Amino acid sequence: MLRHRGLYNPVIQTDTMEAREFMKYVDIRRAQKGPTSQDIVTKVKDMFYDFHKLYGRDVLDPIWEKVGPALAKNAGLAQFVLDYDGAVSDFFFPWLITIHTSPSLALEMAYGEGFDIKGRWRASDDDEIDYFVRNDPTFVYNRERQLFVADLVTSVRDARPYRTKSKIVDLGAGRMAWGRWHGFEFLPAVQEILAFDIDPTIAPEKLFEPNPAEYGIAYHRVDIAKALGSSECEGASLVILGGVASYYPPEVFESKIVEPVYELLKDGGAFFFDLQLDCPYYRRSVAVFDWPAMQLAKSASAAIDTVEMIRQRLWSNDMKFSAEYALDTYNPEYPISVMVVLTKI
Repeated sequence: MLRHRGLYNPVIQTDTMEAREFMKYVDIRRAQKGPTSQDIVTKVKDMFYDFHKLYGRDVLDPIWEKVGPALAKNAGLAQFVLDYDGAVSDFFFPWLITIHTSPSLALEMAYGEGFDIKGRWRASDDDEIDYFVRNDPTFVYNRERQLFVADLVTSVRDARPYRTKSKIVDLGAGRMAWGRWHGFEFLPAVQEILAFDIDPTIAPEKLFEPNPAEYGIAYHRVDIAKALGSSECEGASLVILGGVASYYPPEVFESKIVEPVYELLKDGGAFFFDLQLDCPYYRRSVAVFDWPAMQLAKSASAAIDTVEMIRQRLWSNDMKFSAEYALDTYNPEYPISVMVVLTKI
Protein backbone atom coordinates (compact mmCIF):
# COMPACT_ATOMS: atom_id res chain seq x y z
CA MET A 1 0.00 0.00 0.00
CA LEU A 2 2.12 2.88 -1.30
CA ARG A 3 -0.25 5.43 -2.71
CA HIS A 4 2.00 8.35 -1.72
CA ARG A 5 5.09 8.19 -3.91
CA GLY A 6 7.17 10.42 -1.64
CA LEU A 7 7.42 7.66 0.98
CA TYR A 8 10.43 5.35 0.98
CA ASN A 9 12.25 2.71 3.01
CA PRO A 10 15.48 4.33 4.25
CA VAL A 11 17.24 1.08 5.22
CA ILE A 12 17.00 -1.66 2.63
CA GLN A 13 17.21 -5.33 3.61
CA THR A 14 20.25 -7.05 2.07
CA ASP A 15 19.81 -10.65 3.23
CA THR A 16 17.21 -13.03 4.63
CA MET A 17 18.22 -14.50 7.98
CA GLU A 18 17.19 -18.16 8.38
CA ALA A 19 14.62 -18.96 11.08
CA ARG A 20 16.76 -21.80 12.43
CA GLU A 21 19.44 -19.28 13.35
CA PHE A 22 17.05 -17.64 15.79
CA MET A 23 15.91 -20.86 17.41
CA LYS A 24 19.54 -21.81 18.00
CA TYR A 25 19.84 -19.12 20.67
CA VAL A 26 16.42 -19.84 22.12
CA ASP A 27 17.39 -23.49 22.52
CA ILE A 28 20.66 -22.56 24.22
CA ARG A 29 18.78 -20.35 26.66
CA ARG A 30 16.14 -22.98 27.41
CA ALA A 31 18.75 -25.69 27.98
CA GLN A 32 20.77 -23.56 30.39
CA LYS A 33 20.82 -24.98 33.92
CA GLY A 34 23.32 -22.72 35.62
CA PRO A 35 25.57 -19.76 34.86
CA THR A 36 27.00 -19.33 31.37
CA SER A 37 30.37 -20.99 30.85
CA GLN A 38 33.00 -18.71 32.35
CA ASP A 39 35.22 -19.39 29.32
CA ILE A 40 32.60 -17.85 27.00
CA VAL A 41 32.03 -14.83 29.23
CA THR A 42 35.78 -14.27 29.55
CA LYS A 43 36.21 -14.56 25.78
CA VAL A 44 33.53 -11.92 25.19
CA LYS A 45 35.02 -9.65 27.85
CA ASP A 46 38.54 -9.93 26.41
CA MET A 47 37.26 -9.14 22.92
CA PHE A 48 35.35 -6.12 24.22
CA TYR A 49 38.26 -4.65 26.16
CA ASP A 50 40.95 -5.50 23.61
CA PHE A 51 39.11 -4.06 20.63
CA HIS A 52 38.09 -0.87 22.45
CA LYS A 53 41.20 -0.39 24.60
CA LEU A 54 41.82 3.14 23.29
CA TYR A 55 38.58 4.27 24.94
CA GLY A 56 39.97 3.52 28.40
CA ARG A 57 38.61 1.63 31.38
CA ASP A 58 36.62 4.62 32.63
CA VAL A 59 34.45 4.32 29.49
CA LEU A 60 34.38 0.53 29.20
CA ASP A 61 33.93 -0.54 32.82
CA PRO A 62 30.44 1.00 33.34
CA ILE A 63 29.22 -0.75 30.18
CA TRP A 64 30.66 -4.12 31.17
CA GLU A 65 29.20 -3.78 34.67
CA LYS A 66 25.74 -3.79 33.05
CA VAL A 67 26.35 -6.26 30.22
CA GLY A 68 28.63 -8.76 31.99
CA PRO A 69 25.98 -10.01 34.45
CA ALA A 70 23.45 -10.40 31.62
CA LEU A 71 25.91 -12.59 29.70
CA ALA A 72 26.69 -14.62 32.81
CA LYS A 73 23.06 -15.63 33.25
CA ASN A 74 22.08 -15.92 29.57
CA ALA A 75 24.17 -18.32 27.49
CA GLY A 76 22.01 -17.63 24.42
CA LEU A 77 22.94 -13.95 24.56
CA ALA A 78 26.62 -14.76 25.07
CA GLN A 79 26.66 -17.04 22.03
CA PHE A 80 24.81 -14.44 19.95
CA VAL A 81 27.43 -11.85 20.87
CA LEU A 82 30.19 -14.20 19.73
CA ASP A 83 28.46 -15.16 16.49
CA TYR A 84 27.62 -11.59 15.44
CA ASP A 85 30.76 -9.82 16.72
CA GLY A 86 28.73 -7.87 19.26
CA ALA A 87 31.76 -7.39 21.50
CA VAL A 88 33.70 -5.51 18.82
CA SER A 89 30.75 -3.32 17.83
CA ASP A 90 30.65 0.25 19.07
CA PHE A 91 26.86 0.06 19.25
CA PHE A 92 25.66 -3.40 20.28
CA PHE A 93 26.25 -3.24 24.04
CA PRO A 94 24.85 0.31 24.36
CA TRP A 95 21.81 -0.81 22.35
CA LEU A 96 21.35 -3.84 24.61
CA ILE A 97 21.30 -1.53 27.63
CA THR A 98 18.87 0.86 25.93
CA ILE A 99 16.21 -1.87 25.52
CA HIS A 100 15.48 -1.58 29.24
CA THR A 101 15.59 2.20 29.47
CA SER A 102 13.61 3.18 26.38
CA PRO A 103 12.26 0.65 23.84
CA SER A 104 11.38 3.43 21.40
CA LEU A 105 14.97 4.63 21.52
CA ALA A 106 16.21 1.08 20.99
CA LEU A 107 14.04 0.82 17.88
CA GLU A 108 15.83 3.82 16.38
CA MET A 109 18.68 1.40 15.69
CA ALA A 110 16.42 -0.08 13.00
CA TYR A 111 17.34 3.02 11.01
CA GLY A 112 21.07 2.68 11.59
CA GLU A 113 21.50 5.27 14.33
CA GLY A 114 22.18 4.91 18.04
CA PHE A 115 24.48 5.64 20.94
CA ASP A 116 28.02 4.34 20.64
CA ILE A 117 30.27 3.28 23.50
CA LYS A 118 31.29 6.86 24.24
CA GLY A 119 27.66 7.98 24.40
CA ARG A 120 27.71 9.74 21.02
CA TRP A 121 24.60 9.55 18.85
CA ARG A 122 25.70 8.71 15.32
CA ALA A 123 25.17 6.50 12.28
CA SER A 124 26.24 2.87 12.57
CA ASP A 125 26.76 2.01 8.90
CA ASP A 126 30.52 1.50 9.33
CA ASP A 127 30.07 -0.85 12.29
CA GLU A 128 29.69 -4.62 12.70
CA ILE A 129 26.10 -4.03 13.78
CA ASP A 130 25.15 -2.89 10.25
CA TYR A 131 24.24 -6.42 9.05
CA PHE A 132 22.00 -6.83 12.11
CA VAL A 133 20.40 -3.41 11.50
CA ARG A 134 19.58 -4.12 7.87
CA ASN A 135 18.46 -7.74 8.12
CA ASP A 136 17.19 -8.64 11.58
CA PRO A 137 13.48 -9.39 11.05
CA THR A 138 12.31 -7.35 14.05
CA PHE A 139 14.10 -4.29 12.71
CA VAL A 140 12.89 -4.90 9.16
CA TYR A 141 9.33 -5.27 10.42
CA ASN A 142 9.58 -2.07 12.46
CA ARG A 143 10.50 -0.18 9.31
CA GLU A 144 7.71 -1.85 7.34
CA ARG A 145 5.15 -1.01 10.03
CA GLN A 146 6.26 2.61 10.23
CA LEU A 147 6.13 2.93 6.45
CA PHE A 148 2.64 1.38 6.46
CA VAL A 149 1.52 3.95 9.04
CA ALA A 150 3.12 6.86 7.15
CA ASP A 151 1.22 5.81 4.05
CA LEU A 152 -2.01 5.41 6.00
CA VAL A 153 -1.67 8.85 7.59
CA THR A 154 -1.04 10.35 4.16
CA SER A 155 -4.03 8.56 2.65
CA VAL A 156 -6.32 9.71 5.47
CA ARG A 157 -5.16 13.29 4.99
CA ASP A 158 -5.62 13.15 1.23
CA ALA A 159 -9.16 11.78 1.64
CA ARG A 160 -10.35 14.52 4.02
CA PRO A 161 -13.36 16.63 3.06
CA TYR A 162 -12.56 19.94 1.40
CA ARG A 163 -11.38 22.69 3.77
CA THR A 164 -11.21 20.41 6.79
CA LYS A 165 -8.28 19.07 8.78
CA SER A 166 -7.52 15.44 9.47
CA LYS A 167 -6.87 14.68 13.13
CA ILE A 168 -4.28 11.97 13.81
CA VAL A 169 -4.01 10.51 17.32
CA ASP A 170 -0.84 8.50 17.96
CA LEU A 171 -1.06 6.54 21.22
CA GLY A 172 2.29 5.35 22.58
CA ALA A 173 3.86 7.48 19.85
CA GLY A 174 7.46 6.96 20.93
CA ARG A 175 9.73 8.93 18.60
CA MET A 176 7.21 8.93 15.74
CA ALA A 177 9.48 7.08 13.34
CA TRP A 178 6.70 7.01 10.75
CA GLY A 179 6.87 10.80 10.52
CA ARG A 180 10.65 11.20 10.67
CA TRP A 181 12.22 8.43 8.61
CA HIS A 182 10.09 7.76 5.54
CA GLY A 183 9.80 11.02 3.64
CA PHE A 184 6.47 11.86 5.26
CA GLU A 185 5.21 15.34 4.32
CA PHE A 186 3.97 17.41 7.26
CA LEU A 187 1.15 19.73 6.20
CA PRO A 188 -0.08 21.45 9.39
CA ALA A 189 -2.57 23.56 7.45
CA VAL A 190 -4.62 20.45 6.69
CA GLN A 191 -3.53 17.99 9.38
CA GLU A 192 -3.07 18.00 13.15
CA ILE A 193 -1.20 15.27 15.01
CA LEU A 194 -1.73 14.51 18.69
CA ALA A 195 1.09 12.34 20.05
CA PHE A 196 1.06 10.68 23.48
CA ASP A 197 3.89 8.91 25.31
CA ILE A 198 5.17 8.85 28.88
CA ASP A 199 8.78 7.90 28.02
CA PRO A 200 10.84 10.55 29.87
CA THR A 201 13.77 10.18 27.44
CA ILE A 202 11.74 11.61 24.54
CA ALA A 203 12.50 15.25 23.75
CA PRO A 204 9.94 16.31 21.10
CA GLU A 205 11.69 19.64 20.49
CA LYS A 206 14.82 17.73 19.43
CA LEU A 207 12.94 15.25 17.27
CA PHE A 208 11.07 18.05 15.51
CA GLU A 209 13.30 21.10 15.68
CA PRO A 210 12.82 23.82 16.63
CA ASN A 211 9.23 23.26 17.72
CA PRO A 212 6.83 20.34 17.10
CA ALA A 213 3.97 22.83 16.69
CA GLU A 214 5.53 24.00 13.42
CA TYR A 215 4.91 20.48 12.09
CA GLY A 216 1.34 20.46 13.35
CA ILE A 217 2.28 18.17 16.26
CA ALA A 218 1.11 18.49 19.85
CA TYR A 219 3.19 16.10 22.00
CA HIS A 220 1.82 15.14 25.42
CA ARG A 221 3.40 13.14 28.27
CA VAL A 222 0.17 11.28 28.96
CA ASP A 223 -0.46 7.55 29.14
CA ILE A 224 -2.80 5.72 26.79
CA ALA A 225 -5.72 5.51 29.22
CA LYS A 226 -5.74 9.26 29.84
CA ALA A 227 -5.31 10.01 26.15
CA LEU A 228 -8.36 7.88 25.34
CA GLY A 229 -10.38 9.91 27.81
CA SER A 230 -9.29 13.26 26.40
CA SER A 231 -11.88 15.41 24.67
CA GLU A 232 -9.02 16.79 22.56
CA CYS A 233 -8.94 13.46 20.69
CA GLU A 234 -12.62 13.44 19.79
CA GLY A 235 -13.39 13.45 16.09
CA ALA A 236 -10.16 11.62 15.21
CA SER A 237 -9.62 10.70 11.59
CA LEU A 238 -7.07 8.04 12.52
CA VAL A 239 -5.90 6.49 15.79
CA ILE A 240 -2.53 4.72 15.78
CA LEU A 241 -1.42 2.11 18.31
CA GLY A 242 1.79 0.58 16.99
CA GLY A 243 3.54 -2.28 18.76
CA VAL A 244 1.37 -2.14 21.88
CA ALA A 245 -1.77 -4.25 21.34
CA SER A 246 -0.02 -7.57 22.02
CA TYR A 247 0.68 -6.52 25.61
CA TYR A 248 -3.06 -6.61 26.38
CA PRO A 249 -5.23 -9.71 26.91
CA PRO A 250 -7.91 -9.69 24.16
CA GLU A 251 -10.80 -8.92 26.50
CA VAL A 252 -8.90 -5.99 28.06
CA PHE A 253 -7.85 -4.72 24.64
CA GLU A 254 -11.50 -4.77 23.56
CA SER A 255 -12.92 -2.95 26.57
CA LYS A 256 -10.07 -0.58 27.44
CA ILE A 257 -8.77 0.25 23.97
CA VAL A 258 -11.05 -0.62 21.04
CA GLU A 259 -14.31 0.62 22.59
CA PRO A 260 -12.87 4.02 23.65
CA VAL A 261 -11.19 4.38 20.26
CA TYR A 262 -14.56 3.80 18.55
CA GLU A 263 -16.04 6.66 20.56
CA LEU A 264 -13.19 9.00 19.59
CA LEU A 265 -13.30 8.26 15.87
CA LYS A 266 -15.44 10.27 13.52
CA ASP A 267 -17.59 8.28 11.08
CA GLY A 268 -15.26 6.75 8.53
CA GLY A 269 -12.29 7.16 10.85
CA ALA A 270 -9.72 4.37 11.12
CA PHE A 271 -7.87 2.57 13.90
CA PHE A 272 -4.47 1.02 13.18
CA PHE A 273 -2.81 -1.56 15.43
CA ASP A 274 -0.73 -4.68 15.00
CA LEU A 275 -0.65 -8.09 16.68
CA GLN A 276 2.70 -9.85 16.97
CA LEU A 277 2.92 -13.56 16.21
CA ASP A 278 4.66 -16.47 17.90
CA CYS A 279 7.57 -16.69 15.46
CA PRO A 280 11.28 -17.54 15.86
CA TYR A 281 12.26 -13.87 15.72
CA TYR A 282 10.20 -12.76 18.72
CA ARG A 283 11.09 -15.90 20.65
CA ARG A 284 14.73 -14.95 20.17
CA SER A 285 14.17 -11.33 21.19
CA VAL A 286 12.39 -12.31 24.40
CA ALA A 287 14.74 -15.18 25.34
CA VAL A 288 18.03 -13.56 24.35
CA PHE A 289 17.61 -9.79 24.53
CA ASP A 290 15.18 -9.92 27.45
CA TRP A 291 12.63 -7.98 25.42
CA PRO A 292 9.38 -7.50 27.37
CA ALA A 293 7.18 -10.57 27.01
CA MET A 294 4.07 -10.24 24.84
CA GLN A 295 0.94 -12.30 24.32
CA LEU A 296 1.93 -13.68 20.96
CA ALA A 297 -0.77 -15.10 18.69
CA LYS A 298 -0.02 -18.66 17.57
CA SER A 299 -0.58 -17.82 13.91
CA ALA A 300 -1.77 -15.08 11.60
CA SER A 301 -5.18 -16.77 11.32
CA ALA A 302 -5.44 -16.92 15.13
CA ALA A 303 -4.67 -13.20 15.38
CA ILE A 304 -7.29 -12.38 12.75
CA ASP A 305 -9.83 -14.64 14.49
CA THR A 306 -9.24 -12.70 17.72
CA VAL A 307 -9.91 -9.39 16.02
CA GLU A 308 -12.97 -10.79 14.25
CA MET A 309 -14.44 -11.98 17.56
CA ILE A 310 -13.90 -8.52 19.02
CA ARG A 311 -15.42 -6.92 15.95
CA GLN A 312 -18.49 -9.18 16.05
CA ARG A 313 -19.13 -8.50 19.74
CA LEU A 314 -18.85 -4.77 19.19
CA TRP A 315 -21.10 -4.99 16.14
CA SER A 316 -23.82 -6.57 18.27
CA ASN A 317 -23.54 -3.53 20.55
CA ASP A 318 -23.97 -1.18 17.58
CA MET A 319 -20.25 -0.32 17.44
CA LYS A 320 -19.54 -1.19 13.83
CA PHE A 321 -16.12 -1.57 12.23
CA SER A 322 -15.01 -2.94 8.89
CA ALA A 323 -11.60 -4.62 8.93
CA GLU A 324 -8.54 -4.93 6.70
CA TYR A 325 -5.55 -7.15 7.45
CA ALA A 326 -1.99 -7.17 6.13
CA LEU A 327 0.95 -9.45 6.94
CA ASP A 328 4.52 -8.25 6.99
CA THR A 329 6.55 -9.35 3.98
CA TYR A 330 9.88 -10.45 5.53
CA ASN A 331 9.41 -14.21 5.34
CA PRO A 332 6.03 -15.67 4.26
CA GLU A 333 6.80 -18.92 6.08
CA TYR A 334 7.19 -17.14 9.42
CA PRO A 335 5.22 -13.88 9.43
CA ILE A 336 6.03 -11.55 12.31
CA SER A 337 2.81 -9.63 12.66
CA VAL A 338 -0.68 -8.91 11.43
CA MET A 339 -1.31 -5.23 10.77
CA VAL A 340 -4.95 -4.28 11.27
CA VAL A 341 -6.99 -1.30 10.10
CA LEU A 342 -10.49 -1.05 11.56
CA THR A 343 -12.72 1.57 9.95
CA LYS A 344 -15.71 3.00 11.82
CA ILE A 345 -18.91 2.49 9.87
